Amino acid sequence: MLRRSLLSTFALFALVLSCGGGTRYVVQQGGGTVYLLTNLHPDARNVLSSLNYTAPSRGSLLAMCTPVQILRVTDREIRFQDLNTNRRYRYILHRSTRMSTEQHMQRYFGGACSDLLQLSAEDQSGIQRGQVFQGMTKQGVILALGYPPEHQTPTLEADVWRYWSDGRRSFEVHFINGVVNGIR
Repeated sequence: MLRRSLLSTFALFALVLSCGGGTRYVVQQGGGTVYLLTNLHPDARNVLSSLNYTAPSRGSLLAMCTPVQILRVTDREIRFQDLNTNRRYRYILHRSTRMSTEQHMQRYFGGACSDLLQLSAEDQSGIQRGQVFQGMTKQGVILALGYPPEHQTPTLEADVWRYWSDGRRSFEVHFINGVVNGIR
């Protein structure tokens, strides 16, 4: 039921097998508005990676709850447009990604936004800035930075999550009882 609902939310109406053997999702013209469920950090070329670089070169912050339209989905890429600025973005699934495109869509795009007023002041501050701070919850970190790459953090139940700042530098977020107690 969730899968069927999710597919209709994204206005996906058909699956087509491409010549390369991968699955290509066809997006219906005039598909509906969806919203970013977390902050995203595109680089200067408006490209995002499933490795989720949190500080790409000359990057920016694409804030959660931004209204977007899904333009194209394949088994390795999601293309979407920010409806506020009309900028187009490419979300590319890195070769290390274990999850499907559909799972990435479920993580980052949805029909409604979270109510940030229900979160702590630390979470709200981190989400607004797109950064992680001591005292934030796991939910707050996900909303602020996005999900950690699954090849470095296979489970969100772990007490240490590894993120990449860019292609060369990484950092770890340490939790005690689900609250950030250190960033290294």
